[in-house]
Amino acid sequence: MLLLAALAPAAAAAAAPAGGLLDRQPAELWLEAKSAYEAGEYGRAVELYGRLEEAGLDGGRLHYNLGNAHLRSGELGRAIASYLRSRARMPRDEDLAANLDFARRSVKDAIAPPEPSPLVATLLFWHFSMSSSELAWLAGLINLLLWSALALRLYRPAASGATGAAWVLAVLLLVVGGSLAWRLIRPTRIAVVLPPEVPAYTAPDTDSVVRFKLHAGSELRLRSRRDGWLRIALPGGEQGWIESDWAEVVER
Repeated sequence: MLLLAALAPAAAAAAAPAGGLLDRQPAELWLEAKSAYEAGEYGRAVELYGRLEEAGLDGGRLHYNLGNAHLRSGELGRAIASYLRSRARMPRDEDLAANLDFARRSVKDAIAPPEPSPLVATLLFWHFSMSSSELAWLAGLINLLLWSALALRLYRPAASGATGAAWVLAVLLLVVGGSLAWRLIRPTRIAVVLPPEVPAYTAPDTDSVVRFKLHAGSELRLRSRRDGWLRIALPGGEQGWIESDWAEVVER
């Protein structure tokens, strides 16, 4: 298992999405959680990182450390769910990718996680290799450059390349903005199984027929919800219903 990051950069990464919440209590909780993890008190570390999450912290490093603590505690499903939340915030982190891969290799079910094909991931590299916040910053920067190019063309019509630059920037803004909008409007929802074994029913009713069984850590695409139930789908298209308490739902 890879070592946790140092306290200072980790605390900053975890606190940033919460609007700079760096008062004494979260810092102390972070230090206590880190100490508990290093002492092998993984359940205590889970509790403390969970309290930071409840306080409004939502950084990638927090979810990464929480996933490590869950994994050490034997909670495979919760570990994978935390790693997925971390990946949504820091998608290019190599330690996170290694730990997620290790956790996935421990899953009993041979079910491929809902991931894009290598071809799609390559063609749409910006969509899958950048976080939503990074896409938003990039879209803002491109928008600023676009208006600058338009202003230059308006006030200095003879400026060489202003029109061409404006067209290129407009296309880039459409591409990046469309990617961000797609994430917001049509996010991929993944249900991660928590218990050691759960039945998937043909209907949202425990009296219905069991279609198949799932095990801790399996990642299924979420199709819909209904009154405490989740309709999930296997990679081959087969679907079933599981109780909502049996899974954590993660948005990508």
